Amino acid sequence: MCTIGVLRLDEDDSLLFKNKDFVRDSFDDRVVIDEEVFGARGVSTWAGTNPNDDRFSGFSIGSNASGLLCCDSNVRTVGDHANYDDLVEIALREGADVPSAIEAVCSAVERGPYVWANLIMIDSNDSASVEVRSNDVEVVPLEGPTARANHHVVLGASPNDDDTITSKSRYESAHERVAAVADLDDVFELLRSHDDGDTGICNHSLYQTVYSYVLRRRGGATSLYVVQGRPCESPTPDELMLPIGRNWSMNKEAEFRAAYPSANSLKMI
Repeated sequence: MCTIGVLRLDEDDSLLFKNKDFVRDSFDDRVVIDEEVFGARGVSTWAGTNPNDDRFSGFSIGSNASGLLCCDSNVRTVGDHANYDDLVEIALREGADVPSAIEAVCSAVERGPYVWANLIMIDSNDSASVEVRSNDVEVVPLEGPTARANHHVVLGASPNDDDTITSKSRYESAHERVAAVADLDDVFELLRSHDDGDTGICNHSLYQTVYSYVLRRRGGATSLYVVQGRPCESPTPDELMLPIGRNWSMNKEAEFRAAYPSANSLKMI
């Protein structure tokens, strides 16, 4: 389960955030990074308790050299459907901006069904929420700060959704908090929040927050603020400049991998 969102602090300062929640209480990201794209690998087995059984594909969150930021959240697992994390990678590898990323996602969903999910994306001009339900897609252009949790807002919640207990309260909390964000510290406070106790945006209940991320695009470069584990227990995130686009070099990629908070960050996958 995850809480995700986007906002702008000004016309050249776009942010995307995500708390990644799993059934288990610890996880090590696998990082994909090259000259064109950064992504933290998605996991179709997020509800599994044994890390040896993890199946990785796509991106849970990422950015590309054009300045597009994108992430996702689970809605309903359907066993014979493709992993929704693949759609984030498709958006970032095929899209140069929000409109072209949406086109790429819609084309992929037309070719075959995907696990139900929310995608959210932002570039220097546009932002959008994309609701995916098997072969159906609902695109929502966004006019301001927006958050999503683990149910569909436009297509509607279903009694068969994977989280019918905490998603609505986390969505309402994030929706209220993101509308009041004035600076980056407010975003970190949102990600650490417990407005509904252990089932807050920082999740300590059946689902556990295992990573917290903020991607920030300004001045033609993208920064990543990341915490491994519960953000409420880590007051200072690691701040890393993404070595993509004009900022890429082999040395910078190696430095990024070494600084990324994961035992798997040095693995080339």
